[in-house]
Amino acid sequence: MERRACLGYGDKALIMGASSMTGFGRAELNLPGVRLSVEIASVNQKNLQVSVYGPEIWSGLEAVASGWIRARMQRGKVTARITQASQGAPSDKLWDGEATKRSLKELEQLALSMGVPYVAPSLDLILKLAESRRGNQSALPDFAVVESQLRLAFDAALDGILKMRAEEGRALSVDLQQRLDAMQKMVLGMMDAERTGPVRHRDAMLKRLQEAGLALNVADDRVLKELALFADRSDITEEIVRLNSHLSQFKAELEMPNCGRKLDFLVQELLREVNTIGSKASEIMTTKLVLEAKTEIERIREQVQNLE
Repeated sequence: MERRACLGYGDKALIMGASSMTGFGRAELNLPGVRLSVEIASVNQKNLQVSVYGPEIWSGLEAVASGWIRARMQRGKVTARITQASQGAPSDKLWDGEATKRSLKELEQLALSMGVPYVAPSLDLILKLAESRRGNQSALPDFAVVESQLRLAFDAALDGILKMRAEEGRALSVDLQQRLDAMQKMVLGMMDAERTGPVRHRDAMLKRLQEAGLALNVADDRVLKELALFADRSDITEEIVRLNSHLSQFKAELEMPNCGRKLDFLVQELLREVNTIGSKASEIMTTKLVLEAKTEIERIREQVQNLE
């Protein structure tokens, strides 16, 4: 079967950059006397979980189709469904009543032949029999016969879902880039605010000493020692350097495929550095910016949870 026999949504392409874990793809496969629909949907999940549902007579389907999906996806909860519809004229009937009656008759005869008392079937049993008769699977060829054709249909559906995931990934990347830019401005603000801390602390300390009647000048060894200790305790240079490094790495990773797990890690590192700055902060403005940064990091974390 040629590629065009599958009516898919989206073309196969090399997906670059961040991708979402949410998407949907669909394709159809026409076989003699039967039409198959392949639908694949995915939602967020930390690892990759694949479920495949299809005709019961295709015993090897799940393992093979799962391999096709796993070859092209890294994360997410992925569900693939293969449904069957007859090629003939559409029918308004939900179920084939005559076929269901025959099934019930066969069930009664089987019970009698085995000496088992036969009781009137429940509505639940009737519905199950009717459902099993809808779309007769006996028209399907063996799985081995149509495997290569079904692979094309799966590829077409996967093209569609990956295209949707890539489009959403680009939108998420734009949002994350804006949030990272906002974070960088906050980091600059923290650095500027803390730069004046030692001077302000020196002036406040000398003022308190003068008010207490202690005549110490700024060159006194005790004053210098106290100022040095304060400057060391409140120094956030290392944290600022690491924060800027993490922000740069984050932006670079957004341009790469399958970046979700690494971004999860970088979010944790961003929060760790900001918390350390908060514990060292000597300025009210720094504390305010730390709170704003933590709020922004939480928003970034929520968006990263959507990325593959």
